Amino acid sequence: MPDQLTAVVARWTLLPSPSGGVEAAEDVTVLVRGNRVEDVVRGRVVEADRRIELPHGVVLPGFVNLHNHALNGPVFRGIVDDVGAGTPGGVAADAIVYGLLLPLGDLASEVLTDDELRAVYRLAVLELLRSGTTSVLDMPRAQHHGFLDAASELGLRLFAAPYIFSTPSRGLDDRGRPRYDDIDEDASLAAALAVADRYDEGPGGRTRVGFGPHATDTCSPRLLRRIAALAAERDTFVTIHVAQSRNEVERVRARHGRTPVEYLHDTGLLGPRTVVAHGVYVEDGDLDLLRDSGTTLAHCPLTFARSGVTVAFERFHRAGVRTGIGTDAYRFDHFGELRAAGLIAKLTSGDGAVADAPTLLAAATSTGGAALGGHTGRIEPGRLADLIGVDLSAPHLQPVRDPLRNLVWNATPADVAFVMADGRMVVDGGTVAGCDERRVVDEAAAAVDRLWHAAEAAGVLPPIERTPA
Repeated sequence: MPDQLTAVVARWTLLPSPSGGVEAAEDVTVLVRGNRVEDVVRGRVVEADRRIELPHGVVLPGFVNLHNHALNGPVFRGIVDDVGAGTPGGVAADAIVYGLLLPLGDLASEVLTDDELRAVYRLAVLELLRSGTTSVLDMPRAQHHGFLDAASELGLRLFAAPYIFSTPSRGLDDRGRPRYDDIDEDASLAAALAVADRYDEGPGGRTRVGFGPHATDTCSPRLLRRIAALAAERDTFVTIHVAQSRNEVERVRARHGRTPVEYLHDTGLLGPRTVVAHGVYVEDGDLDLLRDSGTTLAHCPLTFARSGVTVAFERFHRAGVRTGIGTDAYRFDHFGELRAAGLIAKLTSGDGAVADAPTLLAAATSTGGAALGGHTGRIEPGRLADLIGVDLSAPHLQPVRDPLRNLVWNATPADVAFVMADGRMVVDGGTVAGCDERRVVDEAAAAVDRLWHAAEAAGVLPPIERTPA
């Protein structure tokens, strides 16, 4: 019922603080009508059509996942762990995108049927929702409409940025360097525009479609300038991988005599509409360009930690760069990503006080929401009603002296009690509404296993011995 008033009451509620960060407020009721927060009031509201109560928990804005690849999570599970240049079929950290991730993603599009791809994407959406993610900025391939359908079906707020290329990588040469092939960039851009024309619901919509130029080494200056102009014309967003490997940095320097961030600045792509992913090898001057342009950086530390590469949240945050959190390609656990961001920042700085719980929670909610239009990420009147409730009553979360610290340093997706997206309960008691989860898991697992067999036959993955079922 669109006019139904829902009262959401928890022991603590994460609200914007007067200092600009976030704080845990007690004795608060969040009133939701339709798909928006109608009011936030002190005390207990008695009259409401529906009540959601979490007496031992915390209500906070849904996590805004600022960089993700939904296909890759299930497809790469167990493949990118414990892998380095010296392992069978392994590749070095700087070559993993070109030698493994892109080739296997391309093969998935060739081998899997539309129904199989949709099954894999449903599994990814299940994982995202159950971990408390209500909004995700994802870079699918333009032909993978099944992802947009699955997100809409299950209630995830999706910011889709279909891949666009000028010179996609086609694996590695004999010296372990990326090989690039020229393609029709006009056709690649047209394919992304066709997705936008079909699915984009405009500002505040539950499905938005922007632009996803793949990276600074795979997109031409002409293409990036056109995308910058189209994003402004269509009032939408752009996201791109930036300085994620030394190979990328070296190739951009050789082609353009610039760093990847300087290259984006020259093409007009930096700005408040743009989210750059990773920035592992950005220089200090690049941080100034990102900060001064209002560009947001999506920080995904676990991706690189898996490959033995350190990238620190505190470096970006200290430089004043607007920094959000993404889970990238392997596991969509926002709690785990927050912990990794905090621990790596503390280790690299030698200061246990940096990247504290309120700072990380703001990065995961309000910073991400601001980067994607400002409709989500904060619990305030008028904002879209994307809320999650985390139960802090489990043994590993008790007792509670500081709910925000318990939330960041001890909680897991299993502690998520409910997820509300666009005013609708999409997860209740750990279960995604209207979804046969066992069937989704089984169908996706079968599809990915078939892909893995095909990848072994094509030489993309090393063969493994399998135990008969």
